[in-house]
Amino acid sequence: MEHAEPTVGVRVELEYELTRQDMRQALRARAKVSASERRLRIITVVIAVLMVASAVIQLSDGSELNFQMGLGVYAVVMLGVLRPLLMARQFHKLATRHGGSRALVDDRSVTVTNAGGSSELNWTAAPRYAETSDTFVLLSADKNASCLTVLPKRGAREAREADALRALLDRHIARI
Repeated sequence: MEHAEPTVGVRVELEYELTRQDMRQALRARAKVSASERRLRIITVVIAVLMVASAVIQLSDGSELNFQMGLGVYAVVMLGVLRPLLMARQFHKLATRHGGSRALVDDRSVTVTNAGGSSELNWTAAPRYAETSDTFVLLSADKNASCLTVLPKRGAREAREADALRALLDRHIARI
C-alpha cells in the first residue's frame, strides 16, 4: 500500500456517522491493549476449560449433565461472545445520539464535532492508535485504554486523505 508523504501543515477532514461495525472494530482494537480485557479473556478461557473438564468427568461416570453445567455454558457464551456485541451496540447508541460527526485532524490536535458539542484532543491525550480495516482508533495511554476516538476511513472524501491521516497519526503518536 502506498503511503502519503508526511507534510507538515496537512489537515484531514472527515465527515461520518458511526456504525455498529465501526464500534465493534474499535472495541476489538481496544481489547488488544486493555489489561482488564486481557484478564477477562483469561478468565473466560479458564472457565470454559473447567466446564469442559467437568462435563467429561460427569459423562465418563455415566452421569447426565446437570442444570448448573447448562447455566455455566450460558454464562461463558454471554461473557465471551455476546458481551462484545452488546458493548458495541451500547457504545454506538451513545456515540450517535447527536447525529453525524465531523473530525479535523492536523499537526496540533484532533477535533471532533457533532450536534451535541465539540471535543479537542491534543496528541498527549491519545498517544497511540490502532488501524482496522475501516477505522483509525485513537486510544488513551492508561492501562485499560478507557478513552477512544473512532475515525472511520470512509469519512475521508478521497482515499489519499486516509493515507494522509495515517501519515499524520504516525508522525504524532504510536501505532499499536
